[in-house]
Amino acid sequence: MGVRSPDETPFSVDLDLQGKYVVVHVTGALDMATSPLLRVAFEPMWESVREGCLILNLTSMTFCDSSGVGALIAAFKQCRERRTRLLLAGVPLYLLRMLRTTQLITLFETHATLEEALVSSADGA
Repeated sequence: MGVRSPDETPFSVDLDLQGKYVVVHVTGALDMATSPLLRVAFEPMWESVREGCLILNLTSMTFCDSSGVGALIAAFKQCRERRTRLLLAGVPLYLLRMLRTTQLITLFETHATLEEALVSSADGA
């Protein structure tokens, strides 16, 4: 997806389907220009992840504004409707602060690394 973030990191969303879980790798800025692209990227995987687990790997995300947070909330709601766990992996410190300040952190299961999220998804914890 050819959208560039303010720091010139191209925005991209890569889906890695692994049975009943999907890892979504988000790179670049998740903002007003790119959050619709993230929502569209989710569409083809919803059926395959039903009652499974969706892991958003945010390790390479460089920025997130309120539109990006809105996209994360939309993913949370979609997961809840489908009985799918949502895990956030590698959440950047600035986003953790924003989620804590707004008290939205309670919506999300967060993990420091993708590896920790994968272990958690396998354990069903």
